[in-house]
Amino acid sequence: MIFNEKLSSLMSRAIKANTTTTEREGVAALHEMSVHTLNSVINMQRNVVKSNVPALTDIIRIAIANANKYGISLTRYIGSVEKTKAAEAAKSMEQNKKQIK
Repeated sequence: MIFNEKLSSLMSRAIKANTTTTEREGVAALHEMSVHTLNSVINMQRNVVKSNVPALTDIIRIAIANANKYGISLTRYIGSVEKTKAAEAAKSMEQNKKQIK
């Protein structure tokens, strides 16, 4: 996998929504890294670097597998998050217009 310097906010949300704390702890232990470091990368507080890519790849694989168990692909999950955000933004703009009138 090829990563940018930091995860996107959508990927961060998808990983957090489709993995458990126990799964993240297991991946961190498997790769001999702190769960806090892995969580910091997932939360976009640390950069993606060569040493954490294997753990990040594994947690994304788990997120994909879990999303598939729920009957949705991770890509479709991210798309639904984007649509929800757009709908919320449109609703907020509409409410602001009503308040101005």
